[in-house]
Amino acid sequence: MKYYNAVTGFDEIDMVGMQPKKRVLCSYHYYKNKPNEVKQLIKNKFDVFIDSGAFSAKNSGEKINIDQYCEFLKFTQAINYATLDVIGNAKATLNNHEYMIKEHNLNPIPAFHMGSRIDDLKPLLDYNYIALGGLVFSAGITSHCDEVWSYILKNKPSLKVHGFGLTNIELMARYPWYSVDSSSFKSCKRFGRQNILWDGINFETFTELEYQQYLSELGVNFDNLDNKQKYKIYDYYSSVSYAIYAAHLTEINKYKNFNYLTIQQKLF
Repeated sequence: MKYYNAVTGFDEIDMVGMQPKKRVLCSYHYYKNKPNEVKQLIKNKFDVFIDSGAFSAKNSGEKINIDQYCEFLKFTQAINYATLDVIGNAKATLNNHEYMIKEHNLNPIPAFHMGSRIDDLKPLLDYNYIALGGLVFSAGITSHCDEVWSYILKNKPSLKVHGFGLTNIELMARYPWYSVDSSSFKSCKRFGRQNILWDGINFETFTELEYQQYLSELGVNFDNLDNKQKYKIYDYYSSVSYAIYAAHLTEINKYKNFNYLTIQQKLF
């Protein structure tokens, strides 16, 4: 399972660059005016996944121009990038996907959002890699994912699936994701608490002070560091923790039986 750090700034990218697997998810919504920087990341051997940022754009009242998005993708020479999704409209999303292929000769990863009908998933099985979205701050995620994964495992178990904004550790373990992304690694500077993989398997939540004490016991010296430097250290250890957990699940999933997702659970 690949873990991508959802980044919005270059301090975060610098932090990811210190890791063996330099994986970042860049939202077009945040990086549309920085195509050269994204292109340089790819040249520097970062594994870059580009999301259209439709969710963020909608929340800010903006609209993404599909042709400008496509030109951005072609300029950066990205390999993994999502289609321009239309939140709440599976048909329009599929139309955008086909437009990007036919009019721009691109190969986007199609997106399927929570709230769409399971029948809307059928045409996406023609592809090798899809992304599931709308999972952040939504109720009924497990029920939705159970239905989607049941359909996938019954009809195309080889399909690679990405989970947008998904680093809930239970959901990461419940399904055979190919890749996930999240900005949860920076929760300390955002919310004053942090999660860290403390024993190789289990996560524990710390306050900032507890987290700093924990890292100090690992040998991190926080003397004379400003907040910006401290947060980069916090982000680094949390990011690495998620990456370790994803790698752990990769090995577990080689032997795990996911039949509990395909058995008949509804009588009517």
